[in-house]
Amino acid sequence: MRIAVAYDNGLIGEHFGHAAAFAVYDYEDADVSRCTRHLVETGERHGHEAMAELMRDEGVDAVISGRMGGEAKAALLSLGIVPVAGFEGPADLAADLLLLGKLPIAGADSGFAAGCGGSCSGCSGCGPECSCGEGCGC
Repeated sequence: MRIAVAYDNGLIGEHFGHAAAFAVYDYEDADVSRCTRHLVETGERHGHEAMAELMRDEGVDAVISGRMGGEAKAALLSLGIVPVAGFEGPADLAADLLLLGKLPIAGADSGFAAGCGGSCSGCSGCGPECSCGEGCGC
């Protein structure tokens, strides 16, 4: 199984569509002790469609991110990739826990479980304080 995690200094990145990098974990025989990881820089890519295509190109089965809007989830699902959002903490641990079916959900008051309902035209659930410059306000 191959799992990608939006990556920010060892932690799960907050925004799928604005991630600067993803850690990609390859698990041999679904065994956490037999895993390799490599980082994939997103470069000039921006937004959920571009990130979903990057995940497809990397051959991932699932993607973990702190926040992910409805359009991003739909884009991943259309490519056969499972979107996983609403989590926080160490990226390495999150990937292992997802593989084992034990990834704990962040508390509702953390803000990580929140996300755009998909009506924000390119917003990744970033809300009115978004630094992406799109002013999505969702």
